[in-house]
Amino acid sequence: MRHHLTRILSSAVIAVITHTASFSTASDLVMRLGISSLPLSLGNPFRSGATPTIYFTPALFDGLTRIDKNGALQPWLAVSWEARDQNTWRVTLRDSVTFSNGVPLTSEAAVFAFNYLASEDSLPESLRRELPGFVGAEAIDDLTFDVTTIDSDPLLMQSLTILPMVEPDQWNKLGREGFAREPVGTGPFHIENWGPAEAKMVAVPTSWRRPKVGRLEVLAIPDKSARIQALQSNRIDVAIEFGPEDGATLEAAGLNIESWIASETSGLSFILHERPDSPLQDVRVREALNLTINRDALGAILLESSTVPANQPVPRVAFGYNPDLPPINHDLDRARALLKEAGYENGFSFAAYTVSGIGVGASVLQVVANEFASIGVNMELRSLPIQQFLRYLGQGTWPEDVDAFSMNWPVWPSLDSLRALRLHSCLRREPWYCDEAIMPMIRSAISEWDSDKALNMRREIMSWYRDQYPAVYMFETSQFAGTRPNVAGFTMVNNIISFETLGFAE
Repeated sequence: MRHHLTRILSSAVIAVITHTASFSTASDLVMRLGISSLPLSLGNPFRSGATPTIYFTPALFDGLTRIDKNGALQPWLAVSWEARDQNTWRVTLRDSVTFSNGVPLTSEAAVFAFNYLASEDSLPESLRRELPGFVGAEAIDDLTFDVTTIDSDPLLMQSLTILPMVEPDQWNKLGREGFAREPVGTGPFHIENWGPAEAKMVAVPTSWRRPKVGRLEVLAIPDKSARIQALQSNRIDVAIEFGPEDGATLEAAGLNIESWIASETSGLSFILHERPDSPLQDVRVREALNLTINRDALGAILLESSTVPANQPVPRVAFGYNPDLPPINHDLDRARALLKEAGYENGFSFAAYTVSGIGVGASVLQVVANEFASIGVNMELRSLPIQQFLRYLGQGTWPEDVDAFSMNWPVWPSLDSLRALRLHSCLRREPWYCDEAIMPMIRSAISEWDSDKALNMRREIMSWYRDQYPAVYMFETSQFAGTRPNVAGFTMVNNIISFETLGFAE
């Protein structure tokens, strides 16, 4: 019962970037971070555990666990846990942790978070659907509580990396919207004020993760080239959300560059739900588009060999990655034959969104569009602001004249291949792709405690997704960050920045 599959997860390796340098610890030092967008929900951490929220919330909040650079599950706010049965876990919290307003962290705060996500009040929260379903939680003593899940989930503690602990009194006093503007968590910083495109924070000296700088400013700079210019002009100190196509630009700008293979796969996802007349409904068409992509050439020329071609939804680091699946070959003759079989010998047209900071960049998608054109398929690329994209994503209100968008298949924070399917399947409240045929196996795999069976089921699911091609699988995502020369301690694992280590070299 207590075989949590940790031994398999611990074999996964995630790149981590850590500078070793001495730090200046002056309380008046300001660290400035440039990202594509502030969270839509500002400081409400229940709204989402995805990007860009996950880049922001670790400055304010903590989850119960973390997964380290070697893929191993580690204590965070929780120091121990055990499965009491297939649906109930007993968790013990770290002692002597306080919220930024001085209130001690106790089991009541954890119980509040779980019970909120189990209630109807949390229906607007995306995190409710990114995490397993909860029956609720109950305090055992000041630091110990039991949490009960609706379905059995042996990887629950891996998922709880993104479950934030909020200060219950502040939430109850201000309500959901008020708390979003005045959030209180256990992280190293506390919100001072919000601007239209920036959040200013001050250090929490009593934080169990005491930071190296006295202030943190997060600036929303949607355009990647503008983030690079902001680094060059000393307007910001760190910028993230760069893809492999940006490495040369960062280098030419004379900036320090950090790069690593992330725990996700990049792709072009098709909007298939409630689109019965779309040519993309035919799996032969979707396979043809996949066969059109020359992934090796794309990686070698445009992406500077910084990544690995993808042959399935999830990257090699994922628990459930299927090593037996062959590469997706570049085969234009086969692609044209499939289009002819499907009745599209003369091709067709469709539109796709490209979004700065989400998925692959416009330059990569333009190369993909040119390759589609070689088999008579015209893909019109439309740039979409990230805030509007996030609204479409959350509400499912995609315009009828757009059939695809750039979207990654993430397995962070749990490194479970099924984490990606909480986005790319019927598990999502407003799905863009939903095939009920595979859902019984997905649900069974989620609740399977036998590690060998769980692994084999996931590999079978990956094979099914490979054959159905609900997306053009491109490559394992490589990520880049740019920093000013005097920045030290930048660490990013599973898309979580360690804000407590971020500082300036003396």
